[in-house]
Amino acid sequence: MPLLQVDEVSVRFGGVMANQGVNLHADAGRITGLIGPNGAGKTTMFNVITGLQDPTEGRVLVDDKDVTALKPHKRARLGLARTFQRLEVFGSLSARDNVLVAAEIRKRWARDGSDPKAVAEEVLERVGITHVAGERVDAMPTGMARLVELARALAARPRLLLLDEPGSGLDESETEAFGGLLLDLAREGLGMLLVEHDVDLVMRVCDLIFVLDFGRIIAVGTPTEIQHNPDVQAAYLGAEDPDDADHAAEELTHS
Repeated sequence: MPLLQVDEVSVRFGGVMANQGVNLHADAGRITGLIGPNGAGKTTMFNVITGLQDPTEGRVLVDDKDVTALKPHKRARLGLARTFQRLEVFGSLSARDNVLVAAEIRKRWARDGSDPKAVAEEVLERVGITHVAGERVDAMPTGMARLVELARALAARPRLLLLDEPGSGLDESETEAFGGLLLDLAREGLGMLLVEHDVDLVMRVCDLIFVLDFGRIIAVGTPTEIQHNPDVQAAYLGAEDPDDADHAAEELTHS
């Protein structure tokens, strides 16, 4: 049974269908990718999953429980956490205090006897940002601030983490380390749903990839299958003939 299941979800904004009949799933201990061109409906789908956007049709299930009508904080208590495409941090607070806020909020409802300060320090070290823990986040480069946002999400002790373009602003070496961190977290049992335009990162860390185009899922498969899927090549890179398709597969492999 998947940890997360999206069942025939459609979202209409006036006359525009942002998502149409979307089916996808994500499992514990695996990194699932959700990719597609700009405007494909990826962030809208994240908003539906986390309760920030009501679907026009369809259902969202966590552990086979229908959570479609639940508010975002109720879904968070079931183990969902996320980061945002448009960076959402408490800019006037330090990195440590950003993470501490999440740990303290979780303690209030989880009542598990955890020490928020200890949790915050553990997560800061895990993400590799202890050296900037005392710095204000609004003074940090974007890539570093995204790591703070990731640490804050992890402090909520999620079972499923939704990551919306977390690699934005990271340089090559930071992206390499970030990918390693995601793989480590998956090995420890955390499920992840990853939206990311860094195709190389997606192909390296994901077990299964769903591809959205104009609000519809057009392909599902392993990284290798997605790289050679002609529908993905056409939607993502404009491949129309065999020579273009070969080039597109090369781009999807080495982007």
